[in-house]
Amino acid sequence: MSIDDSPASELAVEHAALAHIRQVHARHLDDARANATRLADESAEQTEDGIRDLADDDGEGEAAAQAVSVRQASARAMHAIRRVRELEAVGQALAFGHITTADHERTYVGRLSVIDYAADEGDDVLLVDWRAHAAAPFYRATPLDNLGITHRRHLLYDPITGQLTGYSDEVFDAVTMENTIGLRGEAAIMAALNQPSDGRMKSVVATIQSEQDAVIRAPAKGALIVQGGPGTGKTVVALHRAAYLLYNQRAALAESGVLVVGPTNEFLNYISGVLPSLGETGVVSVTAAELYPGILMGRVDTPETAHVKGLAVMAEFLSAAVALRRRRPSVGLSAWYGSAKVSLGVDQVTEMFDTAQRHRTHNDGSAAFRGALIDALSAAGYDPSFGDLEEARAAFESSTDVDLFLLQHWPRLTPEQALNDTLGSPSILRAASATAGLSDEQRDLLARDRDRERNLDRRRWSEADVPLLDELLAVVGGALGGGIDSERTVERDEADEFEMADAYDESDDADDYLDDESEEKEQELWSLEELVEDEYLDYERPAGS
Repeated sequence: MSIDDSPASELAVEHAALAHIRQVHARHLDDARANATRLADESAEQTEDGIRDLADDDGEGEAAAQAVSVRQASARAMHAIRRVRELEAVGQALAFGHITTADHERTYVGRLSVIDYAADEGDDVLLVDWRAHAAAPFYRATPLDNLGITHRRHLLYDPITGQLTGYSDEVFDAVTMENTIGLRGEAAIMAALNQPSDGRMKSVVATIQSEQDAVIRAPAKGALIVQGGPGTGKTVVALHRAAYLLYNQRAALAESGVLVVGPTNEFLNYISGVLPSLGETGVVSVTAAELYPGILMGRVDTPETAHVKGLAVMAEFLSAAVALRRRRPSVGLSAWYGSAKVSLGVDQVTEMFDTAQRHRTHNDGSAAFRGALIDALSAAGYDPSFGDLEEARAAFESSTDVDLFLLQHWPRLTPEQALNDTLGSPSILRAASATAGLSDEQRDLLARDRDRERNLDRRRWSEADVPLLDELLAVVGGALGGGIDSERTVERDEADEFEMADAYDESDDADDYLDDESEEKEQELWSLEELVEDEYLDYERPAGS
């Protein structure tokens, strides 16, 4: 588009341009609704046909193919529905300004891109999405570095009716300045600040300043920390950055999405309208206490304990605590296969352990270690004269010897198990605190009695525990709220090395713990000494034992 230099018709020109943008946008919205309706009908029809075919046909291959077809149709329909919602969410004030280049080309900038595909001279870009590269000069241009533009205009709307009421100009060259009448400089910002408020945060996308835009469009490599005093716009800039990343990296973020964590539900309600107004509706907002659902809340930490749990070094603390659960074997593994005892040497199991360390999460490594042990035992114990390889694998899969070996050297963990064990074990707590640089006082504030695994689902957690559980979910791996190892609960209660170790460590003499009349305690002490001799979790043996 070219600028109409007639000073008397400036506002009329803007009204006409905006009306054309709204008209084309309405046409796109109608097309999107029709497409969503069509795809939804097709998805429903395919689902109905698929159920009928599955009932009439026992072929597994055809059933699987039909299921894939139904899922694809449903995915297309959902995508189309999301597109309709995105187009509906932007409202009527689509454009909030434009920039003009030295050759008089005008580019309107707004909440989303609007292209007139039915234009006589080919596709006509009527509106450029504020997150697009072409819109950057609208935010970045300054009198000292105009980025090739001569004029920037902010459009002003009535906050109640949404109708255009005026405009504010910023001029970057003398020729354009002579032919432009209107507000300049920070007038658009002041007008936006003076609009009535309904108690909810507003988008500032129309008045983003150069420094804010640099934060919003910063490279997405690693964490970005935005600091500033109260009222400087940290939160709103962060929300606009989220919208920018969703626009520029939609393919990468389509699966993972964006999570906004706020201090209170009141705060989340306050900011709730910003992202939808920017065309982004697929964002989840929660408070820190809601990060990890499916647990019982109710424990109240002291302010000092909550402060320690909120320190940044707790991430290092938790990683170190989980790493302590991986004990490099110093002995081999023996397991029974029928009446035959199959053994793996310490060098062999150590090599498998080291290979499993390459996995990113704790539980992935544990599964890999377990699989390698079972493969090696099956290969060593398999006798083609008496059975097949699958029978050998099944026997070692259910072997108690394998389970106990893994329990000692690389147990699978849920976040709840990991945090329960860490805060309830003096040895893990001491070692992890030293790694993270926590003081003795801070370590003592974290200590909490450990719940037995059979009672763990009834354990009460504090709000300060929730971010720790969320962090542990990333460290140990697995699905949220998934009971990764239900059988481990029984194993741990039958031979709970933490409780036995604590009892043994508190005793002045091992004989004080042993009741000569109790075979059960004698067996527990024998199991404990096996663990201590193996230096499991570096428990210190009492002097003289």
